Amino acid sequence: MNIGHNATACLLKDGKIVGCVSEERFSRIKNYWGIPYRSIDYLLKSEGISSGDIDLFVFDNEYNVKSSVEGNPNMEDILFDNYTHNSFFKRVKASIGYKFPAIPKIYANLLGFNVENNKDRIRNINDFSNLLKISPSKIKVIDHHLAHAFSNYANILKNKETLIFTLDGGGGTLCGSIYYLKNNKLRRLSKISRESSLGGLYAITTTFLGMKPLQHEFKVMGLAPYAKKDKVDKVYEKLRELFVINEKLEITSKFSMRFFDVFFQKELKFVRFDNIAGGVQKLVEELTCEWIKKAIAKTGIRDIALSGGIFMNVKANQKIAEMPEVKSLFVMPSCGDESNAIGSCFYGYKKYCEEKNITFNLQPLKDLYLGPEYGNDYICELIKRENLSSKYKIKKIGNINREVARLLAKGEIVARCSGKSEWGARALGNRSILSNASDTNTIKILNETIKDRDFWMPFTPSILDKFEKKYVINPKKISAPYMCITFDSTDKAKKDIPAAMHPYDQTLRPQIVTKEYNKDYYEIIEEFSRLTGKGGILNTSFNLHGEPNVLTPEDALHTVENSDLKYLAMGNYLFEKLK
Repeated sequence: MNIGHNATACLLKDGKIVGCVSEERFSRIKNYWGIPYRSIDYLLKSEGISSGDIDLFVFDNEYNVKSSVEGNPNMEDILFDNYTHNSFFKRVKASIGYKFPAIPKIYANLLGFNVENNKDRIRNINDFSNLLKISPSKIKVIDHHLAHAFSNYANILKNKETLIFTLDGGGGTLCGSIYYLKNNKLRRLSKISRESSLGGLYAITTTFLGMKPLQHEFKVMGLAPYAKKDKVDKVYEKLRELFVINEKLEITSKFSMRFFDVFFQKELKFVRFDNIAGGVQKLVEELTCEWIKKAIAKTGIRDIALSGGIFMNVKANQKIAEMPEVKSLFVMPSCGDESNAIGSCFYGYKKYCEEKNITFNLQPLKDLYLGPEYGNDYICELIKRENLSSKYKIKKIGNINREVARLLAKGEIVARCSGKSEWGARALGNRSILSNASDTNTIKILNETIKDRDFWMPFTPSILDKFEKKYVINPKKISAPYMCITFDSTDKAKKDIPAAMHPYDQTLRPQIVTKEYNKDYYEIIEEFSRLTGKGGILNTSFNLHGEPNVLTPEDALHTVENSDLKYLAMGNYLFEKLK
């Protein structure tokens, strides 16, 4: 579990992740904080088991929780708690919803959890074990950045020497680390105090620009390319003076993160918003590249992996990938704190195998379709129950994929809620809004009548694997199925899919789709390609602005009814909104 920012639960069985879901999808509260009860409920029911059937519960020390054998650790020290004297951080805490939501008793009772004496928070390990009616011996609490490092574990070759870099706003007492991995042995080489948090600086920037920290950082990244280079450089030069990378490969700052806002008020108060965004983005790119370059020089290891919220920054990941020192790169998909549920599972499985003297047989993550699926029977019943025929023209179609492709080729926008839901921040086709990426007029329609997005934010292409070389400049052949990294685009991409790339710098953040990865989604794009000659479509998350991505057919209908979406594909059913 991750029980902090974007609370998530993950279930591992015999070395394989069998499910992973974030609580926000069930609660409909963006970046839900707290214990993911609904997610646990779904995972246990999906396997037909109860909490008593679980061998180990593992979560990270987001709250400075120490090992359960060390007494009663305090679980209330969340991000920014150390800075309560500072009015700026009080505003940050208020904007992210500092208090835990109340426990949803209906889900807790279904699982047999004891919630009678529980308040809004859990104070210690004993509270947690009592709540789940399990022995404290079944609970492990691990270092936050160790969980980030372990999230990469399954997708790295066992015999390859790899440097794993973690970097975020903060977890426990740290905001970053470097780990060495070879032959299933992980060793920490360096660590960074949360007092020098680059992620914290980015969150402060987000707040300073009038957006929500720990949620809208991607908007700052999207705004950055629009700024003028000379103005960006002036902001960057001021910011760069704050940080030093020492011989221990630690990033240190001249003063504590708690005083970063004083610097902003003094140095950047009347600087234009886009120039601030550009300067901070350049700082992240340059500082992370310098940090990684020095680590490679010191160790001689050129194969690297990345995890932690900073590496959700796809433009920084591109700069890292382009470094001549980097031989190969793996970026953990959706590598914010939600991925720590996966890292905690991998860690717990390894420790369990060692304690039980059984073979450690960890299986790589094949895809991210790890959530609930709602079939035709469920959709049919929903149509009858809600009398949806009064609102929609509804057809059950044998080959729904072909029909969706045909509509896209005609220039229509189609929302899709089919198959197992995706885990993570990126919509990967099963809970997506799709359109023809060759028509740039689509951008205005999506932004103004459906998504209510900021005008400067780019969209993303889903590209057939056989078109990757035609559209994406990727000389190091970095795998890109999860939208984790941007690339420069080819001239053909600029012609075929201009609506699905950044309009200002012509980069794109692709989802390379293979038939093995998602057969139905592949068939849609393949049929679209047959009709149009273009090998990619525009894919954006299926949600209203400020809401989590849809999970259920009910969520999908809610989004359609509160936007100008006309077409919705669910299972084998096509819904067309009546005028």
